[in-house]
Amino acid sequence: MARRLLGKTALEDIVWGSTIFGAGGGGSPRDGLNLVKQIENEIEMFNIEDLPDRANAVVVAGIGSPKVMIEKGFGPEAVFAYEAIRNMAAVGGINLAYLMPGEIGGLNTMTPLYVASQKGIPVVDADGNGRAVPELSTGLYPIYRIPTSPLVVANKAGDVLVAYLKDPLDTASAEKMARTAAVSFGMLAAFATWIVDIATIRNCLVPNSISKCEEVGKAIRKAKASGRDTVKEVISITGGKEIFRGNIKKIETRTAEGFDIGRTTIEGITNYQGKIFIIDSVNENMIAWQDEKPVIMVPDLIAMLTTAGEPVTNADTKEGMEIAILGISAPEPWRRTPDGFNCWKHILVRLGYKGDYLTLL
Repeated sequence: MARRLLGKTALEDIVWGSTIFGAGGGGSPRDGLNLVKQIENEIEMFNIEDLPDRANAVVVAGIGSPKVMIEKGFGPEAVFAYEAIRNMAAVGGINLAYLMPGEIGGLNTMTPLYVASQKGIPVVDADGNGRAVPELSTGLYPIYRIPTSPLVVANKAGDVLVAYLKDPLDTASAEKMARTAAVSFGMLAAFATWIVDIATIRNCLVPNSISKCEEVGKAIRKAKASGRDTVKEVISITGGKEIFRGNIKKIETRTAEGFDIGRTTIEGITNYQGKIFIIDSVNENMIAWQDEKPVIMVPDLIAMLTTAGEPVTNADTKEGMEIAILGISAPEPWRRTPDGFNCWKHILVRLGYKGDYLTLL
């Protein structure tokens, strides 16, 4: 079986590339880099084409407030969550041979890789969304009817909560349980769920997403070292486009029910001089407005990086920061079905948008 071994440089590249695809969320790259520092061995990663269709992988991810994750650190809770669901699966005769990210983000791509390093098991070059998402119900798993049961939530002390849903496709209840647990754990926890086989990953999720993150991160690293335009390099690899550039004038953020809810106001510079760009976020960037008109929204990605070339999340941005905003098309499984947009509507309505899917891409 073909495999790759991921060392420190590759892992750091993955963190930075993942931050682009995190679309404002998915955990700060600072937290992802902290996990990389704790990884002492190379990590095995397999392409899905090299694995049997019936092999099983499981998701481990962080849940809670990105700002709290930065303040308190993250890691042990993910190992506890994995151990709990591995033991539960074994009782049912299921061997969880591989780990994978549930989403792409500066922290949450790295979370299962960190667990893999601690437990000595490989990861699959794939993830569940190709981007970061704020809720269990806003994702490809529910769209393609992949069960969210059993669900395990763990904290840093090793306390574990286990949920078996009467309806394993009821992601609204799963989200409520996981989010409530995260709040009770101090706005910070890890969860494990979504046991999937390789055939399901191939047909419904996003293969090769970790290596794509590595490619973007490597391009960022090399562009910064050689003085090339980092924004152009990222656009070239992702197929995205620059949709705004400016200085952050104001950041309004509140933490409620396990989410960081924010509005970022940006004043245009260069070609965007005199224009105002606003991004509304619920952990991730949900919708962007220019001159009070919507210009891009989920499931497409609204990514941010400083004009000096550093990808940032909403937990990293500061007033006065000069940033470029990129729009990147959502992976194909999101665009295959109307539910790829419909699952976001309840969030967009809360943010003041009741229209149809709109994209500049």
